[in-house]
Amino acid sequence: MRQFIAIAVLAAGTSAMAQDAAELVVAKEVLTRLQPLSFEKRREYCGYIGYNADGIIIATTPTAGDQASCGAPFPRDMAVTASYHTHGDFDAGYFNEVPSVVDMDGDAEFYMNGYVSTPGGRMWFIDTQVLATYQVCGIGCLPKASGFQKGKDGDIADTYDYDALREKLGH
Repeated sequence: MRQFIAIAVLAAGTSAMAQDAAELVVAKEVLTRLQPLSFEKRREYCGYIGYNADGIIIATTPTAGDQASCGAPFPRDMAVTASYHTHGDFDAGYFNEVPSVVDMDGDAEFYMNGYVSTPGGRMWFIDTQVLATYQVCGIGCLPKASGFQKGKDGDIADTYDYDALREKLGH
């Protein structure tokens, strides 16, 4: 399988915080690259982040989904630590600016965390150990869709636990 991005090998004994930081670097780079394509094609793109056999943190080549979902084949040649996906172009008919309950449920089902980018250029981290999602960075920290309408989805909190996310999305 062709890999999309890789960064330097982490030294033995590196703390979990440094591993999380390396994962975040890869996630942000991948999502930054995918945002314009996701907007242009009006679809989600997704994949996985993890360690290859050499201990290098990598992201898989993105898989194209449709307007509201994406399913990448699970890689067999890496130790997966997280998923990633875009939310496509801005669409007034969707609640675009937070991860969905389905996003959180999907990551939790496979015991992995996740990263989500939105049309407003937000980046979210889904922490499945505590079933919560956190804004890594807000509007415009990643490329933003040209038709994005700030405020369309109401106030967006920095953090949602599972129940608060369900409430926000009307589930």
